[in-house]
Amino acid sequence: MEASDESRVSSDFSDPITGRPYNLLSEADASHISRSLEERWDSSIALQELPADRHRELILSAIKKHQVVVIAGDTGCGKTTRIPRYILEDAILCGHGAHCNMLITQPRRISAVSVAHRVGQELGPSLRRNVGYQVRLESDLPPRGGALLFCTVGVLLKKLQTNPELRGVSHVVVDEVHERDVNTDFLLILLQQVLDLNPNIKIVLMSATGDNERISRYFGDCPIVRVPGFMYPVKEHYLEDILPVLRRRSYQKPQVCTGDAQECVPDLDLISDVILHIDKCGPPGGILCFLPGWQEIRRVQEILQQQRNGQHLILPVHSNVPLMNQQAIFERPPPGVRKIVLATNIAETSVTIDDIVHVVDTGMHKEQRYDLKTKVSCLDTTWVSKSNVTQRRGRAGRCQPGFSYHLFTREQHQAMPTFQVAEILRTPLENLVVQAKIHTPEMTAVEFLSQALESPDRSAVMDAVRFLQEIRVLDKNEELTLLGQRVASISTDPSLAKAIVLASIFRCLHPLLVIVACLTKDPFLGGIMNRTEVNKVKTMFSGQSCSDHLAFVRVYQTWKEVLSTGNGAARDDFAEDNVLSKSALRFIQGLVTQFSSNVQDAALVDEAYECMNRSALCNQLSDQDELVKGILLAGLYPKLIQVRRGYVIRGKFRPSSLLYKTKSGPVLLHKSTVNRDVKNFVMPWLTYFQAVKSSNVVFVRDSSMVHPLAVLLLTDSSVTMRDNGEQMVVSLSDTDLLKLESDPRTITLIGDLRCALSRMVERNLQDQLPPLSFQEEVQYTELLRILADLLNSTAHRFTEQAPAEE
Repeated sequence: MEASDESRVSSDFSDPITGRPYNLLSEADASHISRSLEERWDSSIALQELPADRHRELILSAIKKHQVVVIAGDTGCGKTTRIPRYILEDAILCGHGAHCNMLITQPRRISAVSVAHRVGQELGPSLRRNVGYQVRLESDLPPRGGALLFCTVGVLLKKLQTNPELRGVSHVVVDEVHERDVNTDFLLILLQQVLDLNPNIKIVLMSATGDNERISRYFGDCPIVRVPGFMYPVKEHYLEDILPVLRRRSYQKPQVCTGDAQECVPDLDLISDVILHIDKCGPPGGILCFLPGWQEIRRVQEILQQQRNGQHLILPVHSNVPLMNQQAIFERPPPGVRKIVLATNIAETSVTIDDIVHVVDTGMHKEQRYDLKTKVSCLDTTWVSKSNVTQRRGRAGRCQPGFSYHLFTREQHQAMPTFQVAEILRTPLENLVVQAKIHTPEMTAVEFLSQALESPDRSAVMDAVRFLQEIRVLDKNEELTLLGQRVASISTDPSLAKAIVLASIFRCLHPLLVIVACLTKDPFLGGIMNRTEVNKVKTMFSGQSCSDHLAFVRVYQTWKEVLSTGNGAARDDFAEDNVLSKSALRFIQGLVTQFSSNVQDAALVDEAYECMNRSALCNQLSDQDELVKGILLAGLYPKLIQVRRGYVIRGKFRPSSLLYKTKSGPVLLHKSTVNRDVKNFVMPWLTYFQAVKSSNVVFVRDSSMVHPLAVLLLTDSSVTMRDNGEQMVVSLSDTDLLKLESDPRTITLIGDLRCALSRMVERNLQDQLPPLSFQEEVQYTELLRILADLLNSTAHRFTEQAPAEE
């Protein structure tokens, strides 16, 4: 190809479709692609008519006339699969198919992949390659020029970082916009900016049961095109209709859900009985049951399998299930076999399982809420909204008449809210604020998030800003610090990203990558039934470290060693013997690879493969357990627990009981942490990442015992020193959780070492300085060795100053 001004590579932008550097097509290339698309379109297959087909011209006309259009499409109208096809078909038949390149977002991985496959099949063999998908850690990208790329919202947000104008994209289609998850609301803010930067782009917002008028107003009163759906009749049964049929007086766990402050308790016996009753008495066809969470799915699956007689195919579908296995829910079972799909709300939208006849709706889901006072997120089981009920009912009746069994009363249904509370109003905002600083650094966080469809409370935004300033990711002017710029490159929670950045500097990177990956995706098979066995395995791998996090590292490393032998049976035996999920381990392996690329993007290593090379410089101290735990603490601080022995409860002093105290107040250790039953800690301080609130008690789910010197030397808190004559007391300035006594010379040396380490970190975060000289490299290595040796050898050298009487 001859290079010209029009076809030269623009190195400042990446192509949102292909991921390669973006370049404009020459007129000759565009003409050639458009002709090829037109020729191949003639061979596309004929489709069964859907309700949206009757509105094709109205939809296309609105999209051509307006930069933003809302499509309000009822369940079953075909909007998800047909509207992108209409746009592509129109472009191809008008002779400019090469310039039609669409990004279509879906709220979930399974939706993006399954819809891409469906649309690709419908376009026929000659155009199937023009449809692709991209989700986290998995992609099948189409070539640019007449391309449809289905992706999750998170993937599109990442693309906007490297191409904020979305050059090379003709249309952005945001499906299921009514779900109002935090990423979608964030995306809508950025799309407002894209509209100003790129006047040629078209935005299509598709919604089923949402508040479409609100969305229209948000985009300047853009038009709403309403597309009625077609549904076969669905006969509804409510709880008062169901219980007499089951002829059972009571259930072990009555449903409880009286308000926002209380959790719902799903009655698993009731759910199982309803499914078994349908199986025994209902007409042929699949059953889709909506459950609140993975543990409920596993328990109901176990109950049903006890009744199994060879005539059932029970399929769980949840975010913990790998994509390959999730696809099984779309396959038809053999004749005479009843398919039973047990799902969370992952199956609520954009998923058509065409042989489903019966829907069992518990009326519940897991919903994250954030407590500003305790700084703890609560994953509560709560009632869904009326719009959720409508969506769930619509999973039956898509392809034939159906039945919906609501495990709540008509009165409870009427009391449900019309729509869900937007996630942006009930979630911590730290990650969102960091993302805002990447996209619009000139705006304050409050200014940016005030542009949201529903703005979060100002105090919640400022609380997130203060936290990011506390961990040195933002400065006092709300600008990303040198540390913050590196943190922003790593696709995880800001505290965990900070730990990864510090691990690259302190040369213990690989263990931190594994820890962060395992905190993102649990490698163990979850559920109450497996808890005892999982705890035994974690305790064994933790050894003397008193650390869930090091247990993760050792489990992963052992699994990798078994993998390297090439012995499939040994690999399967290792997973089974240690209650591990093979799919989760593979996902964790993918996350480690992705984080390694992030670390390279952050200019912390020269090549991504170094992160996983145990002999590389960035892993020089990866075998130093106390250092690894100290660096994790440095990222997670102020998540520090002081373990105290003896406290007063209900007026009685209990000398042997342990009190777990944090900066925000007392907590309890959850049954899932290896430290739950530890009675004597060599060093009575712990760090943690996950805490959950239940029944007004905060439970810490993971923990690691940490060295007091790690707290003093590696955290961002300032320290104070007080001379008591022969002894000096050193403590953290922002909390009373750590006070140590020692002789003045030792305390002074600790202060000097702390300053030296701080200077070393700052030096390594600079990107404008020349490489370290030989002498500096020697000093740097020696400093790290001194730190590692101190943490390994001084656990008993410092005594904690006795706390004041309470």
